[in-house]
Amino acid sequence: MRKADYSSIASYYDKGRLLSEQNIDLWLGLVVKLSRMSEGARMLDLGCGTGRFSIPMVSRLRFRVTGADSSREMLEKAREKDTTGLVQWDKMDAQQLTYPEDSFDGVFMSHLLHHVDDPRQVLGECQRVLTSPGVILIRYGAIEQIRDDVEHTFFPEVLDIDEARTPTVKTVEGWLIEAGFQDIVSQEIVQQTFETSTEHLNMAKAKGNSVLSMISPEAFEKGIRTLTQYIENNPDDPWLLHDKIELTVGYKRNKLRVS
Repeated sequence: MRKADYSSIASYYDKGRLLSEQNIDLWLGLVVKLSRMSEGARMLDLGCGTGRFSIPMVSRLRFRVTGADSSREMLEKAREKDTTGLVQWDKMDAQQLTYPEDSFDGVFMSHLLHHVDDPRQVLGECQRVLTSPGVILIRYGAIEQIRDDVEHTFFPEVLDIDEARTPTVKTVEGWLIEAGFQDIVSQEIVQQTFETSTEHLNMAKAKGNSVLSMISPEAFEKGIRTLTQYIENNPDDPWLLHDKIELTVGYKRNKLRVS
């Protein structure tokens, strides 16, 4: 599987992946509603990157958060942003978690599974480290949602990469069932990611979507030119401002005791 080099991306990652206050509130609200977790709950943000969800979950939800990522450089950026020092930051392989069983009440991950070699192994590890009851929340762009988005339309090499590595919603749900999760539910969220089409263009130029760092310079420059032309002709197209993002949730239930 082709992978983005997050050691080099870390220096500019946040410039292209800023979350508005409105969208932070949107996702934190969904986390609270679907996780049914309250203040003091233990949350693992797996594949935490620079902490764009870990830090708000501490400061706003008052969870006890552990942010885990395989990139030392991304974690360094996260620690710089964590001015309270309340998040525990761990360099960790998502496929081989070193946490003991029953370590967390919830696991949250955002755009992680298409970056790992064995998603089933990751979800099995999540099931192991969760308490019973516990919850897993997976935020991602399913392939059926991203095929026709802006990046995959103007950068065809990106589509080739993601067709090979990005699961469908049904696939993610099946993986969770295989891992032992129950009561699986998926919900498509339409998120306004950008205020203007120019903001989207600037994000693309900054390679805010990591897969843009994986294509050839020629394909990237061609995509930027065609996207620029489209924006000049269609500056108010809502398609340029919104993303479809899936949230799939599963629960680890208490095992029945046989007397």
